[in-house]
Amino acid sequence: MPILHVRALPQKDKSKITSALKKTCVAISEVYGCKPHQVWSTWEEISPGFYVEGENEAVEQPSETHPPICELTCFEGKSEEEIEKVLTVAANTLSESLGISGNIFMTYKEAKSGRVIAGNGVVRK
Repeated sequence: MPILHVRALPQKDKSKITSALKKTCVAISEVYGCKPHQVWSTWEEISPGFYVEGENEAVEQPSETHPPICELTCFEGKSEEEIEKVLTVAANTLSESLGISGNIFMTYKEAKSGRVIAGNGVVRK
């Protein structure tokens, strides 16, 4: 049930976005241990000029600054090593697929047992 949510500036090549999300879902599934269709991803574009690092604004995705801001939500129970591995694979796959290698900011959030509804009911560990 991993869910990747990406917020980023307009990309120089928007045609790469869908492919990058698909590749990242597959890469996450391989490391997380689930089927690719169980990994979801979303993309939201940050309006030009509304992403600032200090006093520096950007209107489209630079290759070295203003990284896409990503949140990966997964069900609880993974070890620190497993979390680090899935974060690394997700960040590397996404950034390389977008053509901005190494320029990703990603956090990992755990969904707790009994605090998630998926399909027909509450998911418990």
